[in-house]
Amino acid sequence: MAKSEKSSQRISGYFRLTGSQGALDFVDVYVGRDIPLFIDPTVLATVNSEWANECASAVQTFFQTVIDLMRAGDEAQALSLLTFLGEDNSTRLGYSSRGKGSGVGAGLAAAFYDELSTSKAVKSGLITDLEDTALFIEGVREDRVSDVVTNIIRKQLIEYTQATAKYYGMPLTKNIATRSCWNNHSRRWDEPRHSDLPLVPNGPLLLVPKSIVRRTLYYDPGEYYTHYVLPFFQAQEIANRSSLVHFLRSGVPKVYKKDVDSQQKAKHNPENPGVEKRVSLDATDQNSEILERFKRDKAASPPGALSHEDIAKNTQTSEPDFDALLQGVLDIQAGRDSAWMYEHVVEALLTALLYPSLVNPVRQLNLHGGRKRIDIAYNNMAADGFFKWLSNHYPSGQIFIECKNYSRSLANEEFDQIAGRFSPSRGKYGLLVYRAYSDKEKVLASLRDTAQDDRGYVTALDDTDLSALVEEVKTTGTATGSKGLLESRFKALIN
Repeated sequence: MAKSEKSSQRISGYFRLTGSQGALDFVDVYVGRDIPLFIDPTVLATVNSEWANECASAVQTFFQTVIDLMRAGDEAQALSLLTFLGEDNSTRLGYSSRGKGSGVGAGLAAAFYDELSTSKAVKSGLITDLEDTALFIEGVREDRVSDVVTNIIRKQLIEYTQATAKYYGMPLTKNIATRSCWNNHSRRWDEPRHSDLPLVPNGPLLLVPKSIVRRTLYYDPGEYYTHYVLPFFQAQEIANRSSLVHFLRSGVPKVYKKDVDSQQKAKHNPENPGVEKRVSLDATDQNSEILERFKRDKAASPPGALSHEDIAKNTQTSEPDFDALLQGVLDIQAGRDSAWMYEHVVEALLTALLYPSLVNPVRQLNLHGGRKRIDIAYNNMAADGFFKWLSNHYPSGQIFIECKNYSRSLANEEFDQIAGRFSPSRGKYGLLVYRAYSDKEKVLASLRDTAQDDRGYVTALDDTDLSALVEEVKTTGTATGSKGLLESRFKALIN
């Protein structure tokens, strides 16, 4: 295959992976060109996993370090840290035209510094997070914020890429030169390093979990300007009884947004493409409550992961074929010889069925120094539905899956095995996926006993149950909603 043809492939095709985007945990980007999705730091802060927590901490620590240096008047050191944030195309995320670059680099670092260092909102401590800058600074939008975050969490992305490549059987090329990584402890950039990474004709790849990407930033500057900044100026005009005030027949004073919009833009050079951000910064400097309220409103409804439909639309891939994924499970012959393949196809089906509630699957997860293993473990990042409810009431940061491709009935040994993997810190809920050779009522009764003995909560799913979940997602749009099979089975354990 010619080099140009290989570059137009997706990662899954280039490395001949089985499964499509719906069954993959990472964004299946093109090898040789970008797709318009971005890493949003606000999302990182809402994902409930150790990896995401490390990422969020790195982003927050980096930005706080820069802000502290600015307040201390150490321009040289602040600029030095910012200039490490160059364009990084290894994720293949962003806009396709990369000629101008969208990282920070030396030129924008100076402008970035000037904007922040002169802002009253920074001096007062109001601007505290990287995503805040997109609201106020010209030239900072989703692509630039995403590139900045990519640089800061490069170490974590390398670790994710290596683990994910191993998981899906992607070859790694040894000792590829990579750029500096942010050291969260020393608050400095480490020396450039060498890492084992997937390599394609256009260079090394960094894989990105699809759970942390978005089409636009959650902190949308247009939303902030329209729904928070302009109403502030409307109220100001009414309080001042300005010429922009009109009185309705009822006598209620009224100021139209379009009038305030025109007036404020005229004060801040309307020809400037970043004029709305200038107006937003002016309003926020006048009244910090505007930004505080915006952040409170955003925190009250955290951003959910992109749906299968959104992922498919933005990556130009197909939505999951649940029938085909299910058939892949049903076609596996029961027995020990097919145990590994059974685990593989069950994971592919569950990854598609349970997304976006459950993400980041890990097969053969070692516990207790490798003395115990879990077939599959997911991180629970549900924003709604059954798994959100579960996380609010029971330890369930991780969800454990045991796969039993037995051609015999399940016994107490299998029930005790998964219960022995639970802990309050890891989680106390799991799924036991098995073939239809057991007496279902006896299985459910044994698992009720496990729950009532306070040894954890296990939902058993045989072939028929998996088929029911597929029908559920096809008819309702989700297999993890309230009042579905998973919730009813759980409530049967505790009632």
